[in-house]
Amino acid sequence: MKIALIGNPNVGKSTVFNALTGSNQQVGNWAGKTVERKSGSIHRDNDEIELIDLPGTYSLTAYSQEEIVTREYILREKPDVVMAMVDASNIERNLYLVLQILELTPRVVIGLNMMDLAKSAGITIHSNRLAQALNVPVVEIVAAKGKGINEFLTEAIRVGKLKSESVWDEIPYPDELEKRIQALEQLLTGTIWASKYPLRWLAIKRLEQDPEIGQTWQSIPRSSQRNKKQDPCHDAGDPLKYVLQESVTLPGEELLQAYEIEGWSKDHFEMAVADAKYQYISKILPEFRVHENSAKPTWTDALDKWILSPIWGYPIMFLIISLVFWFSFVASAPLGGAVSEGMAWAAEVVVSLLQWSHVPEAAQSLVRDGIFAGVGAVLAFVPQIAIFFAFFSILQDSGYLARAAFLGDRFMQLMGLHGKSFFSLVSGFGCNVPAIMATRTLEDPKDRLITMLINPLIPCVPRLGVMSAVVAAFFPGSRGALIMISLLLISLLLVMFSALFLRKVVQQKERSAFVMELPLYHIPTLRNVLMPTWQKTYSFLKRAWTFILVASIVVWVLSSYPQGAPMNATWAGKMGEGLAFIGQPLGFDWRIMVAIVFGFTAKETTLSTLGILYGVAADASQSIAEAMTGAMTPLGAYTFLVVYMLYIPCLASVVTTYKESKSLGWTSFGIAYNLILSFVIGWLVFHGGRVLGF
Repeated sequence: MKIALIGNPNVGKSTVFNALTGSNQQVGNWAGKTVERKSGSIHRDNDEIELIDLPGTYSLTAYSQEEIVTREYILREKPDVVMAMVDASNIERNLYLVLQILELTPRVVIGLNMMDLAKSAGITIHSNRLAQALNVPVVEIVAAKGKGINEFLTEAIRVGKLKSESVWDEIPYPDELEKRIQALEQLLTGTIWASKYPLRWLAIKRLEQDPEIGQTWQSIPRSSQRNKKQDPCHDAGDPLKYVLQESVTLPGEELLQAYEIEGWSKDHFEMAVADAKYQYISKILPEFRVHENSAKPTWTDALDKWILSPIWGYPIMFLIISLVFWFSFVASAPLGGAVSEGMAWAAEVVVSLLQWSHVPEAAQSLVRDGIFAGVGAVLAFVPQIAIFFAFFSILQDSGYLARAAFLGDRFMQLMGLHGKSFFSLVSGFGCNVPAIMATRTLEDPKDRLITMLINPLIPCVPRLGVMSAVVAAFFPGSRGALIMISLLLISLLLVMFSALFLRKVVQQKERSAFVMELPLYHIPTLRNVLMPTWQKTYSFLKRAWTFILVASIVVWVLSSYPQGAPMNATWAGKMGEGLAFIGQPLGFDWRIMVAIVFGFTAKETTLSTLGILYGVAADASQSIAEAMTGAMTPLGAYTFLVVYMLYIPCLASVVTTYKESKSLGWTSFGIAYNLILSFVIGWLVFHGGRVLGF
């Protein structure tokens, strides 16, 4: 049995899904989309159930990816029943989506969630009367407390097994609109499309000139599921992938042109249909909802007076973000250090075994200096990333993330982006990898791609660490603070410039209607925090570590061969000499160029690489930076800092960008853009400084 779980954003779908499926989940992206896909298996009595958690959406039009994915799944996969989640405290807006679902399938069970919050807001919902009004079962639940969830599933299973489908009263449209709908129904009756879609729904979509209907898709068989049981977090993709076979224009073109002349345009039909649905909801609402106008403010009202205040909202947001960063990248440092020490201990044990087995010294160096050093550098950041994801889940589940987007919207508007880009960009100061993954919260594909591409211009913790060491060596005292502030200002100005520039470059391929809602505050559940944290951390490890391993081995080979040769005579040295002509206009010697290239694998390797190249022990970052003072001037150091802050992101960020964008072309563009921008700005800084006498 296939069951689809549908609802508006922030109605508690994730809580219900996690409670029903537990660890039996697969997480990935829908085929061809950057929208997250969750599916889970449930064993109930003798029933084997596949539960699909469809993306949160406000409607089933064809504007955003979430809307298309949700609608097409119902139409193509035809689930046995739909579990529709409804927020009892905001039932009028939620029922709009329910009416659209009922137009596609009558097998619907409504889960009336947040009954406790509705009651505290003075709202009483009579679920039995709601069931009578729509002729569908309604189950009262309080998902955060685990109440009614099993009853919700039991009722869905019952409805899914019914041999006959229930009938619900169709929405009464105004006479002018109804006449036009029936005219299209007559034209479409008997066509192949009427056998694929509900006739009345098809006629309405034809009037709205929906771009998705009229397309024939060929299904591709299921991909191999060999790792489904062993790997509960594998990237499953779409259970069926589709290839567009043909796209035709449905009957009624002449009729639509006649309606256009009469003033019934595509947008006019959309507004008329939506207005009729809301009028229908307003008509039946008094039958099951009693709203007591209580003067007592809710917790949400009380908190929002401070959190959304133009005076206190921004300091509170700054404090919250600071706490997230402190816990993620300062308090987690001992955990990262423990991982590094564990990897060093493991390397010693493995190397000791290799020595005992008389394995050649070159192989020992590969294991110690290549494999364990490279992979250990990545694993040391796993605690930081895991803690960051945990806080991100807390902020999202509590309802604060939407407020942060609302507050940040003012700054994002200057760059032509939406407020939700704000949290992703700010997160980049911690680590660009989770910040790029955080773009999943953006509904507009164009905003999502632009935010991904400009995110690496934000210096992450490893880059800030290297920059701090170099600044301390070349610009001691209070000058160092001013230098760091100037670097961050350059970063932010280039982020704004790049966003405006990319807004002209990135073409909008999909229409997107965005609605931002400020949900009621919730106390996050432990499961809703731990499950996404584990899934995203696992996804990061799975995507990144294999590439880091290969890259680390390559770096070791380049810096170790020919064996016994001085560093400038190794392959890495030869590579540096070949790149010297690029660095010369910026005052860089070959060592700096090699460190910049090696920093691509992981930014934190830059100092250790410089230590090797300058002949300094790599266990003291300050001495490495001081060694650089004999090789370059303060102006050269500042130029290096600018280039290092802006140039190509680390390998893990590149891989994550490709995975999230699904585009090798845009990933390559991002790499080239960062390289060109960093060296152009570096050249301007170096030569501008010389002109000014620095």
